[in-house]
Amino acid sequence: MRRRHHPRYAIVLTFALALVLSACEGGSPANTAGGSATSGGTTRLLGPDSFPCSQAPHDLSYQRYGVGRMRRGGLEPEELEKHHVVIAGEAINLHGKARVADGGTIEMEMDDDYFEPSILVGAPGATVTLELENDGVRAHNLFVPGQDIDLRCGVRARDDVEVTFPTSGVLVFRCRYTATSGMRGALRVA
Repeated sequence: MRRRHHPRYAIVLTFALALVLSACEGGSPANTAGGSATSGGTTRLLGPDSFPCSQAPHDLSYQRYGVGRMRRGGLEPEELEKHHVVIAGEAINLHGKARVADGGTIEMEMDDDYFEPSILVGAPGATVTLELENDGVRAHNLFVPGQDIDLRCGVRARDDVEVTFPTSGVLVFRCRYTATSGMRGALRVA
């Protein structure tokens, strides 16, 4: 008995073959979203270079990454980095300090398990704009207690947010997803 194939399979097979031949000839797929598949021999992601952060949901969606340091599904908790510091009772993976001026702007990288710079030093009550950029391989969050700042930043996200230094002492901010692995930072009054 002879098997008959549905015409849809022939269309899919033809399309797949065309993609393979295009890749072998060095061509790249058409891109209308802002990037190319290859550029100078390096692979780039298709789509825009970045996405905006959004207000974080106030429900149980934080738990979809797992609970605290167990979020990656392993049996052992995620270790803090060797050179972490403890400020106000909170462990912070230290990736630099920076002094900022009132009304100033500073770039802050969000990577897997740390903020860089991790500690910002400024004047009491100073307001500073953070230019956030998530360079990690998963979504992160910026939560600043008492300032109504709770942003979810997906992979390749970039956004600006204004934070205010406390009038004295230290204010610890964190990523709600990975804080127990040391993804915290601090606004410290000079």
